[in-house]
Amino acid sequence: MKIGIIDTTFSRVDMGKIALDELKNGDAEVVRSTVPGIKDLAVECKRLLDAGCDIAMALGMVGGAPIDVQCAHEASLGIQQAKLMTGKHIIEVFVHENEAWSDAEFLEICENRVRKHVHNAVLLVTDPQALIKNAGNGIRQGKEDEGPVGKGRPMTIGIVVSLFNSDLTEDMGAKAVEVVEGAGGRTKLLTVPGAFDIPLVAKKMLMDKNVDAVVALGAVVKGETAHDEIVVKGAARKLSDLSLEFRKPVTLGIIGHGADWEEAEERAEEYAERAAKAAISLVRTLRGEDEVEEEG
Repeated sequence: MKIGIIDTTFSRVDMGKIALDELKNGDAEVVRSTVPGIKDLAVECKRLLDAGCDIAMALGMVGGAPIDVQCAHEASLGIQQAKLMTGKHIIEVFVHENEAWSDAEFLEICENRVRKHVHNAVLLVTDPQALIKNAGNGIRQGKEDEGPVGKGRPMTIGIVVSLFNSDLTEDMGAKAVEVVEGAGGRTKLLTVPGAFDIPLVAKKMLMDKNVDAVVALGAVVKGETAHDEIVVKGAARKLSDLSLEFRKPVTLGIIGHGADWEEAEERAEEYAERAAKAAISLVRTLRGEDEVEEEG
């Protein structure tokens, strides 16, 4: 087989080099070409396919700005047209900056996606029937495979705990874990400096398809100004928006505003327990499962 590898100078990762490394032990003849940006990929793919390549791989990085996403969409339309014009496959391998939260994670996604798609490209030319055995298996390029849809997967609840007033919130986090795991669920716990910081980390958790709900825990004690009200109302509004955006429960276990230290101390365990139980109940409701009746 003859395979065309086309990447861009815009990418912050040498994706072409990764593809070549994955192909080095095979028998494929490789033609590599590099263009400035992702909107230049389509014509170069067509040129290489017209010149005798059996398949092409279009490797590109998509920036985080809205204009970058627009350019990626336009590039993808061009690639689809090139496929139809040549009657040959072009494997589109785009990695979006917004998929990752760090350079290390971005590099890991690039490595995984390019290497897996190299194998897909080879099979599409040499043995396309071999792909049938993987149909319906939830295989992903870029991250771990998700596996097939199945019934009975234990719920996973993300718990985000504010470290401000940690004398209260550490116990709140422990209580929420106890409630979720006592109900047969799994937990993922992350901490943030303050209650105002919870929405960002909650969003990171919600982006994980294996997380079914998020519990937000914190304690905002009243001071001499209205700062506590600003923090709690701001965080609560954003958490509500995230719940609707991701179509997953986000429950509020943030004490305040207007609570003094004694009131917060009295409410801490109760708030954590209620927020955790609400998350469990909502997940079961959305799954269409029968509610488990509480004792008493």
